[in-house]
Amino acid sequence: MKSKIKIYETESQYFNPNKHFISRIKEMEKKSVHGAKVAKKWTEILNQSLSSEIYPVTHPIGQETFSLYLEYPTGVFEYALDIECATSFIKEEGIKPVQFAPSNIIDAVDQGNINKDSNLINPNHKNPVMVLQSRYLTNNKPYCINGNHRIFEAYRNNVEQIEVYVFKELEFVPFFYDVLSRETYYLEIDYHNVVNEKR
Repeated sequence: MKSKIKIYETESQYFNPNKHFISRIKEMEKKSVHGAKVAKKWTEILNQSLSSEIYPVTHPIGQETFSLYLEYPTGVFEYALDIECATSFIKEEGIKPVQFAPSNIIDAVDQGNINKDSNLINPNHKNPVMVLQSRYLTNNKPYCINGNHRIFEAYRNNVEQIEVYVFKELEFVPFFYDVLSRETYYLEIDYHNVVNEKR
C-alpha cells in the first residue's frame, strides 16, 4: 500500500486558502437563501479574521505536531494538529481511552507511511495513541494522528487490547495548531450542511 504523504506534502505547499474559501462561498451563495446568509458570514470572516493568516503554518521546533492532508477541488490542504496540546487536553479533561483489539483499529493506520523496520524506529511514547473520526475530514473513518507504530506493532504481535483515545467532530477542535486549520474545518462543516440542505 503506497502512501500519498510525500505527494501531499509537496502539493499542499501550493494550496491557496483564499481561493478555496471564495470557491466554497460562491457555491453556498448559489445553493439557497440560507446558503447565501452563511456565505455572507464567511465572506466577513475571510475579509476580517483570516486576511493576515499565513499558510502553510510553520511547525514549531521541538513540539510534536501532526499534518492531516485533505484533497479538495482547489488542491491539497494541510490541517495542522498539536499533539502535545491534545495530550494536555486528555489529562485536564480526564478523558478515558477506549480498548480496541488491534485488528479493529488497524485500518486507522496509514500503513504505506510506516517504517516497518523496528531497528530504524525511534520510540516516542510520551503522547498517547490518538484517533480522529470525522464526517468532514476522515470520511467518518478512524484516522490515527499519533501512535501509528504502536497500533501496527500491537496488530503484528497479536496483542489482545490497545488503549486508544478517540475524538469525533468538534471534540478535536482544540487540537488545531493554527487559526486557518480551525476555520477551514468550520467552513467545511457549513459548506456540507448547506449543500446537503441541513442546518
